[in-house]
Parts: sequence; structure tokens; C-alpha cells
Amino acid sequence: MRRIRWRALAAGTAGLVCLSVALGGAASAAPASSGIKGAPQPELKPFRISAAGYGGAAGVAMEPDGALVVAYGTTAGDGKIVVCMLSRGAGKCSHTVTLSPLGGVDMFDNPEVFIPSANHVVVLMNTCCDDNPDGGDLVFSSANGGRAFGPPVRVGGTVSTDAATLVGGQIVFASGGHDGAQVEAIPADPTGPPAETAVANAKVDYATGLGSYRGGVLIGSQYDGTTTDTTYVEYAAKGDDFNASASYRGVGGFPNEGLIAMSGNALLTQEETGNGALKVRFFNGTRFGAAHVVPGTGGGGPEWFSFNQDPSGRVHVFSDRAFTPVSYDLYEQSSLTGASWNSPVNLGDAVDSTYFGIALDANGSGLVVGSDGHEATEGYPVLGPQGATFSLKASTIAKGGSTTGSGTGSPVAKGRVVSLQVERSGRWYPVATTHENASGGFGFTIKGAAAGRYAYRAVVSDYAGYREYGYSAARTLTVS
Repeated sequence: MRRIRWRALAAGTAGLVCLSVALGGAASAAPASSGIKGAPQPELKPFRISAAGYGGAAGVAMEPDGALVVAYGTTAGDGKIVVCMLSRGAGKCSHTVTLSPLGGVDMFDNPEVFIPSANHVVVLMNTCCDDNPDGGDLVFSSANGGRAFGPPVRVGGTVSTDAATLVGGQIVFASGGHDGAQVEAIPADPTGPPAETAVANAKVDYATGLGSYRGGVLIGSQYDGTTTDTTYVEYAAKGDDFNASASYRGVGGFPNEGLIAMSGNALLTQEETGNGALKVRFFNGTRFGAAHVVPGTGGGGPEWFSFNQDPSGRVHVFSDRAFTPVSYDLYEQSSLTGASWNSPVNLGDAVDSTYFGIALDANGSGLVVGSDGHEATEGYPVLGPQGATFSLKASTIAKGGSTTGSGTGSPVAKGRVVSLQVERSGRWYPVATTHENASGGFGFTIKGAAAGRYAYRAVVSDYAGYREYGYSAARTLTVS
């Protein structure tokens, strides 16, 4: 078993925006020539960022305007990092720049990307090995959104970049090993390494995760015992010195559970008894709450997981694993409390990815970047849900008569375009469009120009790169 550590209700007709559409006659709206089959999600299609990658995971971060910045390694041995800028919804870099480490060293671990403020991009990379007293951790900074970077700044080397996060304007990173769970914090614009670094938990650490809570730092570690493993979590509150070992106090210990990842105030572990399911817990400032099982994650692997808590507090679990029949597609599940989860969303084939970097906005949409050593670096768009209800006032009308088809879009978006589609020979064709009103309602007046049975549905599509296409259930209208 292989684990990855993080690295709508129908509306009435009153008040609806309505369009008329005739059925079966020459006066009906001209459909698209080819139509579409089923309910496709074209914006969920994975895309290739680079044909080659190296060094494990790629990092990704999001600008306040939704633009994305990705950092990934190049070919083996050159130690360089490529920074790629992606517009939201785009499948190709709009600009790239290559960062080179200092002479005599090579990239090690994972490149980490942070955007402390608009257009301020910071890339943290761990390098090895030139024995410089200021260490091998390097920070590259850009003030123009990643188009150009200044020279690297050494920020230490006793702590590598097994996990990293942005807490209150500070970049905090951590690593494990025989010296325990070690933590280092630096400003977003560092000039050098701190005077000291912290050991949050002195037990041998075989897996490390970082989170945050109200400006404080959470660090998770895994101690492998003789027969069972235990996941520990320490916490340093806002205002404490994150580079001082005394700042950290234990806030959780979970026997028989391995550490998978941390993000925000959420902890993801895997039980080492039972069927090996994943569990999510949330930190409240004092302790972690009850564990919630992530549906469908039990039963063993091979399997790879990654984890993110978006700015709204919703957690997202990404699973790349072998089901029966064997599938290595990337699935996303999300939950606000851990008690209930959305249905898994298939983000596409991820057979070449075992490491993942994630950047999501408050809508739960953004990008997952997948990589696996020398394999390609792939982008997997993550889109927020969008849907529509649709119903017919009358399911049977006489030729020449009419009925109203109405519904509601979700989430409500006044002015959003709604398309009415009709099915013909297994394909769907648009016949009319309208817009949602302030309550999300919409409607179409449908006339029966010719006798027959007609299947109709409503489709909503808004915010390219942010939301999925939403398809209502089909409704059948009989014209007699």
C-alpha cells in the first residue's frame, strides 16, 4: 500500500423569464449541426503541462484573481525548476521561466509555491548538497506574478521540505526523520535563515504534515512502533515563535493510524486496523473532534491520496487507486463537516501520477497537478458543482397548444444563461436560451407544432474554469 503525504427546487411559472419554442415545425430554433451525446463535462478534461518532470510532486498556488502558478522539476540531474503561469480554465502555460539552483547542488524533495499577495510569487525548493552553513533550502521571489524572479536566498538546510504551508504571512515548512518532527518558519521575503529551528516532537518521524488554525501552526508526525503506528499532532498558537521547540504542545495522538496529510485545521489519517479506510478530523483550538470515515477509501490498494481544505473550510480528498475493474482515475470527494460527502467526481486518467499538488478557491474549484518522477506533469481541473432542476407544467398537450417548462439553477446566479435542449436520435440539440432571475428561476413556453414524443432538459453553464456544466433530468412531452 502506497500513500501520498501532502505534500434545487422546481419553481412555479410566476415571475419566470420565459422564451417560446415551437416543436417539430420549421419555425423552431435551428439546432447545432452535430448535437452532443450524454452529459459531457468538457472542462474537466486533464491536460499536459509538461512532457517531463523530475523530483516528485509539482507545486501549485492560486492568485487572488484565480490565475494559477505551477512549479515542477525538469529532467533528471539538472536541478532546475520550471514555473508555469496558467490562466483559469486554460490548458497551456501563458508564460514559463526556469529557475536554476546555486552551483553544485541539485533539487531535492518537492518544489513549493506560495502567493502571499497578488503577483507576489514565492518558490521554495530544497537542494543538496554543498555543505553551505546557511543550508540548502532556497527561496526564489517574484513581484510580477512569476514572469521574472530574483536570485535565490538561502534559508536553511537542517529542515527539508516534506510539507509546507503559508501561515499569517510566514512560510512554514517541516520534515521528519530520526531527529523528530522539525519545523522552520521564514518571512515571505526572507533575507536568510532563522537563528534556530524547532523540534515539535522528538519521536522518530516517518511521515510529516502541516496545517494551520487561526494563525497558528499544526504539525503532524507518524511514529512507527514495533507492532503499530501512531499519528501525533502538535500546535503552536498565533503569536508564538514557530522556530522555538517550546512553542509546540501536543493536541492529539491517534494509535493504529498512519498520517496521510494535513491541510488547514483538518487531519487525514488511515486506519491500520479494519479495512484501512481514511479518517478526517477537525481541530477546534484545543483538540481534534470525532473521526469521520471518507466513503469508499477502505479495502487496500495500491492507492495514492492527497488532501486539501479550501478557504471555505470544505475538505477535498483526492484518490488515485485501483478499483475493480482496475482504474487509476483521479476521484475527488468533498465535505464541510466530514459527516456527509458529495458523490465522487472522476477527474480523468491519472495512471502516470502518484504525487499531487493542489490549489483550490472558496468555491472548491481550482487545479490538481499530478506527477511521478520522470513521467509527464499533468493538470486536473477541479470545478465546483452546478445544477438545474426542470419540470413541465403539462406532460401532454394537443398539437398547436403549449406548456411551460421551468426550473431553478443552483447555486443561484442571476443572469446565468440556461439552455433548453431536445433529444433527437440519441443526441441533444439546443433549441432556446434564457437567463435566470434573481431567485435562480427560469422558464420556457413550449409550443406543440407537430405530434410526437419529445425529451427535454435544461443545461446551465457559467464561470468557465470554475464550475461544471449542470444538466437537469430529462422530461418527456407528448404532443397529440
